[in-house]
Amino acid sequence: MWPEVKQAKEENRYELVLSGTEVSERIEEEGGVDSSVYELSQLNFLRISKSPLTTLKDDVGLLANLTSLILQLNKLEKLPVTVGNLNKLKVLDVSFNVLEDLPSEINKLSNLSTLNLGSNKIRALPALEGCISLAILDVGHNLLTEFPDICKESLVHLADIKLNDNQISEVSPDLTVLPALKILDLGNNQLKTVPGELADCVKLKDINLKGNPLSDRHFKKVVEAERCTPKQVLGNIKQHCPRVNVSEEGKGGGGGKGKKGKRGKGKGKDEDQMDELCNEIHVLTIKDTGPVVQVSSEVKDVRPYVVCCVIQGVDLSGENLKKFISAQTKLHDGICDKRMMATIATHDLNKIQSPLKYMVRKPEEIRIHPLVRGKEVSALELHKSLQQEAEAQRKQMKRNNVPGLHKFLHLVEEWDVWPCLVNSDGVVISLPPITNSENTKITQETTDVFVEVTSGTSLNKAKAVLDALIMSSLNSGIGSEKTLAGKSCMKIQQVRVEDEEGNLRVIYPSRTDLVFENEAVKIINADK
Repeated sequence: MWPEVKQAKEENRYELVLSGTEVSERIEEEGGVDSSVYELSQLNFLRISKSPLTTLKDDVGLLANLTSLILQLNKLEKLPVTVGNLNKLKVLDVSFNVLEDLPSEINKLSNLSTLNLGSNKIRALPALEGCISLAILDVGHNLLTEFPDICKESLVHLADIKLNDNQISEVSPDLTVLPALKILDLGNNQLKTVPGELADCVKLKDINLKGNPLSDRHFKKVVEAERCTPKQVLGNIKQHCPRVNVSEEGKGGGGGKGKKGKRGKGKGKDEDQMDELCNEIHVLTIKDTGPVVQVSSEVKDVRPYVVCCVIQGVDLSGENLKKFISAQTKLHDGICDKRMMATIATHDLNKIQSPLKYMVRKPEEIRIHPLVRGKEVSALELHKSLQQEAEAQRKQMKRNNVPGLHKFLHLVEEWDVWPCLVNSDGVVISLPPITNSENTKITQETTDVFVEVTSGTSLNKAKAVLDALIMSSLNSGIGSEKTLAGKSCMKIQQVRVEDEEGNLRVIYPSRTDLVFENEAVKIINADK
């Protein structure tokens, strides 16, 4: 029995990570993983990555308690049909393998929320209408020639679809049946036209059509423009792209329903009264004196995405500080998926020095003064210390899994270098996804909070998390200002993230950010 498997069995652990040179050598020699892995029925998290693994045994279907199965960066040629027996599975990631198809039994996974099939050799998808919890579908960098059959009314949670870098020539006009669709990436395919029905996807806020041989020259010019926004693309689709399913109501181009006046004109009395009842977010554009984050190209192999902003004029006195920290914890457990998808870190703006650098270093070379700890240590020493604490607490509490911060430690174990955020004076102030620094921590006296969100999943995920934090902060009333009607008001300062040459990577919040459904909130450009 492999030592990692033996330890997990003896200690009845809920998580198992198999990665690294030694694991790869064993898989090469034995033609697969230790069969004892399939006996660990208590597992809810299994990661096997960066190995020569070509297949899993049918016995994987015995791991009935799995909620996350991560099989990135292997050489998988197929998945066993018994994957369909994993009824509790929420995350299935088989990206960067050599899969050509998927078993139809995938359709049985009714609790599956994330399916990552990116960077394989898949030519077609099986039916997925049974995956009624599916929210994120990534099939980018594959060999699809047809739009997958995912326009099903049962997929009410499907919000993020990535089909970039395939050979798709047509887009289904039935995407309108997906009520939660927010992100659609169709970049680098073989599209010549897109259906006007896309303009009817009411929640669609982010669409990518770059790199397609679009036949309409004007539309192609708009799509390929360097500063083109998703809003502009959707506006052009509405005005110029013909509908496929023509109805009497929809005749006449991309036509919206009914007649509406220009934005800001013709407001009725009821709309004015509604505005008065809204909370407000005031967005302040970038200032020369504001913080800037420079990103090293080396982070692409670990945790490549980072977005930041400054929440100005907060009141963290009394119970407000606890509320703010509690909100972060809930987001880490929810939208961040236990920090697997993204991690939030907050700092007192007055304690940081710009420009900040988001970079990687070997863990033994990173020095940080961790939150609520007495001295500076290396990242490797901190990780080891936290592991020892986790084991001691687990035994003391007679639990099978580890509590609190300690349950995130496995996320860095497969990396040779770790990401960190560094002050301009060289001091490390954040070590995502584990902790940030005591030197820059927020207190009850903090008035301006610098927020960083890092993600190994996507830029959109990082933005969504920051959107959620801002909305949670607004609703908790930690802003020190109020509207004239006494509602919550919060000021958000944009932060620029750039590469090492000074080229823009992202500015947050942009015009396409801070879009909230079913929330009484008004976004105001405070510089106008």
